[in-house]
Amino acid sequence: DLNDTLGHDAGDALLCQMAARISECTRAQDTLARQGGDEFVLLLVDLSQLPTEAARQAQQVGQKILTRLRDPYSLGTPTALPCQSSASMGVALIDAQTGSRDELFKQADLAIYQAKASGRNTLRFFNPAMQAQVLARTTLEADLQRALAAQEFVLFYQPQVGVDGETLGFEALVRWQHPQQGLVPPNAFIPVAEACGAILPLGRW
Repeated sequence: DLNDTLGHDAGDALLCQMAARISECTRAQDTLARQGGDEFVLLLVDLSQLPTEAARQAQQVGQKILTRLRDPYSLGTPTALPCQSSASMGVALIDAQTGSRDELFKQADLAIYQAKASGRNTLRFFNPAMQAQVLARTTLEADLQRALAAQEFVLFYQPQVGVDGETLGFEALVRWQHPQQGLVPPNAFIPVAEACGAILPLGRW
């Protein structure tokens, strides 16, 4: 929005000020980098060997950064009013089970999505349950597309009855006749269909 209203120079100024504020909250031995766009990566070192204590230390730093980033920004142009911004933060801890760098970044990304889903301007930790949730969602989205092509959906008609007992009409209720899971109720797949765009072809069907 800032780029569109005040120009890319203002957007760049905001990113520079954000980077400076994050740096203020870190130590000399930590590493801060801009990943691209509006994403930053921070590597905290020399945390506790105890996972719970390391998580507490990371959360302390994260909350400090989130608080600092919420302060108003002055972008230096005469007509620009002070603006405000916020961040969503995902935290992944490196331990003996951590695989490649790509795996670590994937974990942090999953945690960021969780933070955004929780209302933004917050911090979330990666955990295996979160990854399993995302995998199940991705599988369901692919299944939905396949189910539409295979015409696995069925309609049930529920009568709408007036006070005098007369049938006024019918409500069409969709169910998914899944080849492995049997009859799937709408609350299990409609929200996913809405989120991934499958709801329009399903509605037309």
